[in-house]
Amino acid sequence: MYRVQKILSMIGVLSRRECERNILLGLVKVNGAIASLGTKVIVGDTITFNKISYVISLDLFDKKLEMIVYHKPCGEVVTRKDNSNRPTVFENLPDIDGKWINIGRLDLETSGLLLFTNNGDMANKMMHPSSNISRTYEVLIKGKFDDDKKNKCLKGLDIGRSETGKLMSIIPSKSIINKYTINLQTGKNREIRRIFEAIGCRVIQLKRIEYDSISLESLKVGKNRYLTDNEIESLSISIVD
Repeated sequence: MYRVQKILSMIGVLSRRECERNILLGLVKVNGAIASLGTKVIVGDTITFNKISYVISLDLFDKKLEMIVYHKPCGEVVTRKDNSNRPTVFENLPDIDGKWINIGRLDLETSGLLLFTNNGDMANKMMHPSSNISRTYEVLIKGKFDDDKKNKCLKGLDIGRSETGKLMSIIPSKSIINKYTINLQTGKNREIRRIFEAIGCRVIQLKRIEYDSISLESLKVGKNRYLTDNEIESLSISIVD
């Protein structure tokens, strides 16, 4: 038996968080009855959401795990619908039987590597704080950045909202002043921008180039590619089950 939110997440209908929110709103039914967060389902049960019914079969558990990497341009938002009619990252993704779930986010003015999967469990595990997955960025900043400020970033500093921001490494560019390759293992909201703001610097450009073992490499802006089985396996090994 599985909790209803786990099943909807597993088959890519909703992320785990979206499942729980819609269940609390009474929008998910199991065998015609409104589900609760504790409702469990077995093979043969029917889950209904958004006027679509999903019959739980053994085939659902054999659904192939798919993942893609997307090169996000600046100006796209990581949401399915935007009230301001700005372009969204989902407009450039391939069709899929189910639903693409974004693994983390990049803000409007940040470009680079975004991962998507059709498996909510995979997405949830990769985004969980305990995963400690490495993220690598290229950042161009404005302002004085000396050794004292560098050490503060590496030791960790207060970035507001009762949160600490910390970079794992900072490597200066050999050709461009105030450009660095940085690495961190957390995904707090706008963390990198808030770290540099806390030391009196401002981020001019920010681009994610690696997520764990996955690299952006030569993937062009606005394009995507499917991860190979070996790449997916390497990510699976990295996360806590």
